Amino acid sequence: MEFKVLDTKAEEKSTCFLVSTSLEDYVKSIPSDYDSYEIQRAIVNNSYLDRLVYTVFKKGHIPTITLITEDTKDSIEKGHIRGFKILDGLQRTHRLKIIFETKELFLENVNDIGREISDFQLKRNFRDKLAEIGSSGNIFIAIKEFYYEQGKDELNKCFSENTQWFEVWSGLSPEDEVKKMLVLNAGHKPVNIKHQLELLFQNVYPIFDSIKSGDIVIVREKESSSAAFSKGRAVGKYHFSHLISALISFIEKKPISTNSNFISKVQDDDQKLKEFSEIFSYSFLEDFLRSVNKLDIAANTHFGEVGSQWIGREVSLTSIFAVIGFYSKNRDEFVSIIDELSSEFDKCNLRDYEICRNSVDLAKVNIGNINKKNIFKGFDKFLSEGMTKPIDWNEIFKGEY
Repeated sequence: MEFKVLDTKAEEKSTCFLVSTSLEDYVKSIPSDYDSYEIQRAIVNNSYLDRLVYTVFKKGHIPTITLITEDTKDSIEKGHIRGFKILDGLQRTHRLKIIFETKELFLENVNDIGREISDFQLKRNFRDKLAEIGSSGNIFIAIKEFYYEQGKDELNKCFSENTQWFEVWSGLSPEDEVKKMLVLNAGHKPVNIKHQLELLFQNVYPIFDSIKSGDIVIVREKESSSAAFSKGRAVGKYHFSHLISALISFIEKKPISTNSNFISKVQDDDQKLKEFSEIFSYSFLEDFLRSVNKLDIAANTHFGEVGSQWIGREVSLTSIFAVIGFYSKNRDEFVSIIDELSSEFDKCNLRDYEICRNSVDLAKVNIGNINKKNIFKGFDKFLSEGMTKPIDWNEIFKGEY
């Protein structure tokens, strides 16, 4: 992408360049995998951004888009980068790309359109082609109307003579990229808490990915929200954010709550984040993932769908692994506890747990906190008694109905 450098600002080992180029040059340089950058949120529906086509027509201001590049400082100073990733502005970029491609589609077919064809007919005739580029009939009609009012040259100038500003960062570490992304999104719709958790521990995912076998699937927040995940999940399918929560609960020996306060504490405590990263060795993560899968199979074997749904909940994983962490002093103890717990899982009485959980008066309590506390209490008692006595959930939940 070619551009004009307007200003620069150094920040530790990185440099930020304020640059400008035309919308056309930017859109034509967008990488084919522009929407697959791991730390960005997924493309979302937004009615305000869908009207960006009218801002383009007016050559109005579009907020600065932030990019990162591996190109050298010298290359950037010369007004050129070979490649980039979008740190902030994915939604705007996505719609700018759609608008540009819809314009091109219209111009390629303008001779076959004419003023006399109704908008309804146009939308129907071009429905499939618009779907291929992710566009809509409304954008197509807006472009048609501008074309017949202003002409082809003015339509093209909406991109070729429309200046856009960018911040181009060079020299950012992966950790710095995550921090920048979270700060940049602070003033917008909040980044999903589970997605933030995944970002802070994104170095763990490639390890899990290399460990998992064909019968284990790890789903991220961008692919499926954690709220919808547990419904109908299959054995061996786990939400990445749930695994991270369970890992941290295991280390902390208490069930954590992945709320904004927790995310803020981890994000602001570089030493704590470093400690977690050092603990998450390949062998430890392998033991952990295998243990989750082993308990998952045991839960399904003894309790069917009830067991699968139970393991699929974050509150279950964080609580049970907090207990296991409390009783595990080393790797041998960890493996031994998992083996014994798996073989005695029929005594966990998950069907009784569901009855007790659903009997709690939701108007009087925070059900998430109650479930977390009681699962920890139930499995703590179970392990402390040598896993010989079945868990009595009626006794555990006593006083909370």
